[in-house]
Amino acid sequence: MVQVLMPRAARLGMHADELNDELDLLRSGLLDSLGFVDLVVELEKRSGREVDLMAAMERPGGSTMGGLVELFTRSA
Repeated sequence: MVQVLMPRAARLGMHADELNDELDLLRSGLLDSLGFVDLVVELEKRSGREVDLMAAMERPGGSTMGGLVELFTRSA
């Protein structure tokens, strides 16, 4: 996921070490809601798994890097 996000993060002046599990992708401004959906779609393509996007958005921490990792891990 970091590889996908790093180009955008770099344009915003963020460093790779800031892309950690606690980073909220929406609240940080790294992604807007459409960018978040695009990221999930890209991760689905790369992983070959489909996830419940609504589940990510409804649970606390669902828009964090760690929350997304957990969502894809649970769908395995």
